[in-house]
Amino acid sequence: MRRLLWVLAWMAVAIWSLFAWGAYGLLDFFGGIAARNADIVTGHPETVEWLSWALTTLRGLGLGAIVVVWGLVSLLILAVPAVLSLFLGGSRHEQYGGEWRGPPVDARPSSPPFPPASGQPPIRRIERR
Repeated sequence: MRRLLWVLAWMAVAIWSLFAWGAYGLLDFFGGIAARNADIVTGHPETVEWLSWALTTLRGLGLGAIVVVWGLVSLLILAVPAVLSLFLGGSRHEQYGGEWRGPPVDARPSSPPFPPASGQPPIRRIERR
């Protein structure tokens, strides 16, 4: 269930990114055209220069705003499955954490792996109580 939520969230981010990319491209294109053609509005040179500067500044601010809004909405979209995962419970690894290893095995052998050499006393094992 969680994997499906994350897949849907990433698909939503991809669609949102395409929409934001389109808005960025349209604003960049039409903002550039408006700034370059500021002389159509008036013939006064200082007004044309000021209008061109203002349109270029607005275009830059708009492009920055699109990037910021894209980032915030993307984070909001990805926060939804993260919050829902908290409500759905722990991860699968926590639920089934010990089962993949099988039953616990005593690491101490019941008998020494090889017999002691002749003439040596047997190895004494100290056991915990």
